[in-house]
Amino acid sequence: MILKRAKKHPELYSKEEINFAKNFKKHLKLEKKHHERKLGDSNPRGGKDDGVRGKSEQPQESRQPKRQWIVKLLHQTRSLVGF
Repeated sequence: MILKRAKKHPELYSKEEINFAKNFKKHLKLEKKHHERKLGDSNPRGGKDDGVRGKSEQPQESRQPKRQWIVKLLHQTRSLVGF
C-alpha cells in the first residue's frame, strides 16, 4: 500500500522508506514461498514418487457393472425355479 501511494505522491516518502517497504515486501514473499515449500515437503500426498510407498495390486477380474450382475442373478434364479 505504501508503494502504491509513493508512486502517486513521491513527495510523501523518502527513498529510504520506499526501499525499506520494497525489501519488506520481498522478504514476505520469500517467507511465504519457504512456508509453502515446507508444507509441500511434509505432505504425504504430495504426488511425488519417492519409492517409499508400495504399489497396490489390482484384482485379476474386473468388476462387473451392477446391471450385468443383476441380470446374471436373475438368470440363475430363473433356472433354479424353472420358469
